[in-house]
Amino acid sequence: MNEVLSKVIDQRQLASVMNKTKWRELCSSFADQGDTSPEARYKLTYEDKIIDFSKVWWDELFDDSIAIEWIDFDPYEHEFRGNLVSDKDTDIRDGILDVLHKFNIPYSIEGKYYRVWGYINANANPEFV
Repeated sequence: MNEVLSKVIDQRQLASVMNKTKWRELCSSFADQGDTSPEARYKLTYEDKIIDFSKVWWDELFDDSIAIEWIDFDPYEHEFRGNLVSDKDTDIRDGILDVLHKFNIPYSIEGKYYRVWGYINANANPEFV
């Protein structure tokens, strides 16, 4: 762990929820899904900015996993069909939950999204499913 990240974790009093093995399992499984992998948004511990929902390069995300505070998965795949027609929404919850359950990855439900926590602090009280 680099010095900057270690300092942020200490200053914010963060406790790790995920380890490198669980991140590897999660990222590898979603990478294997190819185009059907879920869109995700995430927050890094050392930034205030949230990276908004998009398709993910899972290998690159794994490289950053040591700094991920949390990552949300959208349970629906949204297919743009034009300006006059609403998007086609496909339910992909089962694919997400299969990965989370297979590897016993702790997650919570935040709004309509599945959230995997990389770190939590004393003020965060997620209800893990």
